Parts: sequence; C-alpha cells; structure tokens
Amino acid sequence: MKNIEIIPLYEIRADGAEIRLGDSSNKVKAALGEPYGTREDSLYYYNNELRIDFIADSVEFIEFLGGIDGELQPVIYGAPAFQTNADTLYDILTKENEGMIDDNEDGYSYGFCEISVGVYRESTPESVQEMIDDAKENGEPLDKDDIAEETRRASHWDTIGIGVKNYYKRVI
Repeated sequence: MKNIEIIPLYEIRADGAEIRLGDSSNKVKAALGEPYGTREDSLYYYNNELRIDFIADSVEFIEFLGGIDGELQPVIYGAPAFQTNADTLYDILTKENEGMIDDNEDGYSYGFCEISVGVYRESTPESVQEMIDDAKENGEPLDKDDIAEETRRASHWDTIGIGVKNYYKRVI
C-alpha cells in the first residue's frame, strides 16, 4: 500500500482503494481483501499495521500502527504522519482541529476532538531524558546508539487514527 492519504471524518485513500468511515466489513474486504488477522470487532491488514474497528458492522475507527519504521506511511493534511516531527504534526492537527483537544496523557497521546484524529507514542523526549538520568544515577549509563534510537522514536508518533464524528468526544 503506497500513497496513503488520511482524510479526517471521511476516509483513507490508498492505491485507488477508499475505506470510508461507515463502510461495512464486506465493503472493506472487497477493497482490501481478506484481513491479515481479526480480533473482536476489528480487522487487521498489512502485517497488523492497519486496524479497522467496527460497531454494528460499520467502520468506526481506522488506525495506522506502524510508526516511523513501518511499511505504511500515511499522509494527513499534506504531512507524512510518522516522518514528521511529533511537535510539528501536533501543531498541524491543532490548527486543523480548531477546538477541543484531549491532552490528558501528558504528551503520550492526543485526541483532536473536532476532526476525530488521535495520535499516540510510547515515549516522549522528556521520558527518554528521565530514562537517561535514571540510568546514570544507577551507575548504568546507556549506550549512545540506544539513546539516539530512543530519542528518534520519541520525537515521532507511533500511531495515528481517525474516527467517526465525535469519536474522541465520546471516549474522554
């Protein structure tokens, strides 16, 4: 899957396929084929890098899970979602959102309520610095390559997803 575009509140487009919020599981399977895996009301594609959640057989949420090193590299509002610095993408999404942001996870995730977009990362630059400081205090300094990799990953989002209208207003 190449040339992936995320269009909040509406759909994702990739290689001529369109998966719309509200589509049935049969329509998703017709567009993407049989899923890589399933779990409860979710279908997984592309080695589990794409998850599509359903409620009453209607697409409610679409999430890209591969992050900066994944095969799937979606674009949102013209920005490569995983390759763009996390703070820069946050600024883009904030501008497009023009309203309430669920920010109760201290920089690890944000829900942009007006555009129903969510982003998540496992670590933040601040948490990486805390890890470095703790390791030094314990006399176990970290390898420079490990620090560089942790810092690189913390500076980008691990996941991005879109939901139906008011998706993030319902979950906060």
